Amino acid sequence: MSVARHVILPIETAARELDAKLLLAVHAAQRGFSATVGVKAHMNVALARLERGIFLSPNFHRSSDRTITAARNLGHRVAAWDEEGLVWLTPESYRVRRASAQALAGVETLFAWGQQQAEALAPALGAAGATVVLAGNPRADLLRPEFRSRYLARAADLRAEFGDFVLVNSNFGTLNDLLGRGATEGGGRDLSVVDARTRLGVPYLEHRLALFEAIVAALPRIARAFPGRRIVIRPHPDERPQAWAQATAGVPGAVVRFDSELIPWLLAAGHIVHNGCTTAIEAALLGRAAISYRPLIAEEHEIPQPRDVGLEARSEDELIAMLADRALTDRPPEEARAALAGLIASCEGPPACERIVDGVEAMLAAPKPPPSLARRLSGQGAILRRRFSQYRRRGVPGSSVNPAYYGHKFPPTPVAEIERRARFFAEALVFRPPKVQEMSDRMYRLTPA
Repeated sequence: MSVARHVILPIETAARELDAKLLLAVHAAQRGFSATVGVKAHMNVALARLERGIFLSPNFHRSSDRTITAARNLGHRVAAWDEEGLVWLTPESYRVRRASAQALAGVETLFAWGQQQAEALAPALGAAGATVVLAGNPRADLLRPEFRSRYLARAADLRAEFGDFVLVNSNFGTLNDLLGRGATEGGGRDLSVVDARTRLGVPYLEHRLALFEAIVAALPRIARAFPGRRIVIRPHPDERPQAWAQATAGVPGAVVRFDSELIPWLLAAGHIVHNGCTTAIEAALLGRAAISYRPLIAEEHEIPQPRDVGLEARSEDELIAMLADRALTDRPPEEARAALAGLIASCEGPPACERIVDGVEAMLAAPKPPPSLARRLSGQGAILRRRFSQYRRRGVPGSSVNPAYYGHKFPPTPVAEIERRARFFAEALVFRPPKVQEMSDRMYRLTPA
């Protein structure tokens, strides 16, 4: 039972990952690979019927323990990266939250964002034996100049709609959870309950809740200082937009929007404001500077990487002064480039997609014996149990397999749109566009032309 030249790319959040994984699929097709791309909720239960290949897990969190084990038992080879692996509080907290020993034990090749993440993960790898490749991530490839034209028309539309707007990128999914498990509404909730789910510690959660409230409190002053400008709050994909709509009710010019990819918003905004958000790194890769708003200083609770590549405001007065400087966003600090190099391996040299396809080919060059019949049956049984569990929980309002939940994170997308995006990337790279076939709802197969 051999493994085919086939990569399996599950997606949790389309606005964050779809273009990046289509770009990777286009690179793979140029090397003779087929690729299956689709929403994670569907892909995880399709592993038993997909052609055996390289399953590229989007994380190695404990939530992926069973999926990675089932994939291996079914005869897939497993590689992984961590979509959330670019920014974190400390190496120790990152390992506790994101690195499951069981998941890592099933990973053959781990594609790290850069040296910083690789060093943070080193103690967690232990005897797992995964090969670590400093790859970067296809999301960073999208920010290279050759692909920006894909987003310019949408950016122009946003400027036409909002004018010279202030973009506030939120990052409070822990406390404003899309599944309603947060603490930003109704006077707050018991943070010990949130801590039991996240293992982040009550002091950290208290700091984040106070910061959320401080950002909300600053919005009316921004509106008064700049009456002609709109304030666009863009919630994180894991957040409930309703909480922000409630928090900004009555703020003139404020609007809450979560739609399309992030890149057009970063290109269109007059100013970009955040706290501890990957947004700042993506803006820096575009040659733009985001403002880290830090009205509450607590170094032990603050994510350092985003503020290392941008600007900083420590009070409402400083923030207002920076928002008055119309040229500020296009003057990134000189030290940003050096900071980016330590975070993302593909800032210079070959793009992440090339490095990842190289890593996948290296995996196939080292064949492994197929799983035993007992293991294959175990894998099939695990998938059947998951399918039944998903069916049982699909109507539960707080379930991650509820179509309303994953539909927010990956709306239905026509196959013609997938074809259009794949064709753009292929033509930008002077590759032959792959063939695209719709396999089922939000699952697509790309094959070499």
